Amino acid sequence: MANMIPARIDGGAPSSEKRVFDLLERDPGTENWTVLHSLGLAQRPSGPFGEIDFVALIPGRGIVCLEVKGGRVSSSNGEWLTMNRSGQTNSLKSPFMQARDSMFALKGFISDEFGGGSPEAESPIGYMVVFPDVACPPMTPEFKRHEVIDHHDLQGPISISIMSFVRQRLDGFQPRNAHLPTPSEVKSVKNFLRPNFDKVVSRSVYLDRNQEKLLRLSEEQYERLDLLDANPRCLFEGPAGTGKTLLAVEYARRAARDGQKTLLICFNRLLAQWIKRQTEGANITADTWHEVTRQTILRSQSADGFLKEERAAFESSGASVRELFEETYPLYGEMTLEELGATFDTLVIDEAQDILADPHKLDFLNLALRGGLAGGRWAIFGDFQRQALYNDAEPMDPAKELSKYSDGRFTTARLTRNFRNTRRIAETTASVTGFDAPPFKMRDESGVPVEIEYWRMPSEQIESLTAVIEKMLADGVSAGDITLLSPSRPERSHLAGIEEICGLPIVDITDRQREIGESGRSAKPVIKLSTIHGFKGLESPVIIIMDIDRVDDDRSESLLYVGMTRAQSVLTLMVNRNVRKSVQSRIEAARNLFQK
Repeated sequence: MANMIPARIDGGAPSSEKRVFDLLERDPGTENWTVLHSLGLAQRPSGPFGEIDFVALIPGRGIVCLEVKGGRVSSSNGEWLTMNRSGQTNSLKSPFMQARDSMFALKGFISDEFGGGSPEAESPIGYMVVFPDVACPPMTPEFKRHEVIDHHDLQGPISISIMSFVRQRLDGFQPRNAHLPTPSEVKSVKNFLRPNFDKVVSRSVYLDRNQEKLLRLSEEQYERLDLLDANPRCLFEGPAGTGKTLLAVEYARRAARDGQKTLLICFNRLLAQWIKRQTEGANITADTWHEVTRQTILRSQSADGFLKEERAAFESSGASVRELFEETYPLYGEMTLEELGATFDTLVIDEAQDILADPHKLDFLNLALRGGLAGGRWAIFGDFQRQALYNDAEPMDPAKELSKYSDGRFTTARLTRNFRNTRRIAETTASVTGFDAPPFKMRDESGVPVEIEYWRMPSEQIESLTAVIEKMLADGVSAGDITLLSPSRPERSHLAGIEEICGLPIVDITDRQREIGESGRSAKPVIKLSTIHGFKGLESPVIIIMDIDRVDDDRSESLLYVGMTRAQSVLTLMVNRNVRKSVQSRIEAARNLFQK
């Protein structure tokens, strides 16, 4: 008995097709066959639309298309006519030409889907015409007798007539070494012609909708910019996702339009690259603190001595490089500014928790700003509770640090509404990273659930990661929207030695030698990889965090908080099974707490 798809024939189908359907389904000779009824075709050689009454997929033999013509059949002067039980007569195209056109159209669709030289496209294919109510028409050059099944043939099993055609037509017209379809290839063709699916709204649709909303600044953010206009010095604090970087960039643009020579700095190199792209063409110096300091030093009389010490530090590496950044840069920077004087009218700092913790950096900025931190114009943005990854000490009091320079003569404001993350991402972040309550007001956009994949061995994590990315790509997510994050550098992560995943190159965007380009994306599809440290301050539509093997200390909580809040629309966590109970208990406890 054949596997009929659909399993039952539509009640409105012609009686002739119903009879052939029953014969195919009940015939023991059709065992292991897959038979598709009423297969629609978007295009045929003779016209834009078509239909094949039955397509029999026969493992080890090939594909047979059946065109059924019920009732009385006649031909006059080359014109084919049919008459139904009510006596109505209709002219029609030759059923043999119709069946042939449909067969070639089907072969073309299969070839386009699987490739011209594929086993599926090379499967033998042919057509037959079934006249269930009449005898075979007189023979003409248009067809052979074995290409017809008439009412006499249907007195016996229909499989006998079809297999006779297979032997005489399909087998007879194939070379001896012709490829015959395997059961798996038949299944592939069936899945293409009649796929099973249950289409939910894809993650790519959620991404598009979320991105549209994220492009618009909220009323709260505009109100904060108004506050900046009224106050020359303002400290903004706010958790991740509250729009600090967007506000910093917009404030810098406005200052530049007012004729102010503006400095916009941050700590992270990747964030600096993004900021520079956003402020291109404006009268804004935008870069990392270290690069701004370096370029300032190179304009001074101390440049030669500085470059000599810099080369020596890089040749020695290790502690010497750390000393270069933490001591040599600030020392030469302050010497340079004492020589050249203040050079900027407005100072804007983003991700300030990474800069304010070091008094040497503040000393440099105090000298670089006209009027200094006490009387100059500045706006400083930071999250001083959970995102100070480069500072191992207790969370700082930014107002206290700034008061050392300005005697408290500045305004403070707090950003409270999360604009970046969907509600599900925000809730899961708060629960996994140990908050008693969400640190921000959440958006109404719920988004897709956060997925958590658990692994035991490194190889198991890579297999799971591959499956996750394959699913995303199949769901319409662009490779350029996916960013992999790890608490470890690539050479120490479980991706060490792996150069591609799902056929896409893995690009370490924290490597200074591997730039993505001016637009922030590669010309060719790649999967971006970064440390959580390196990606701080940035965001991505899709974030996958891997190598998670701790969640129960301040350091790991801060890392996860930073990494998880980078995700705008889709977030997946790859978690070691050793901490599964801890993660699940945190999520469950937070669910009960947040819903109160």
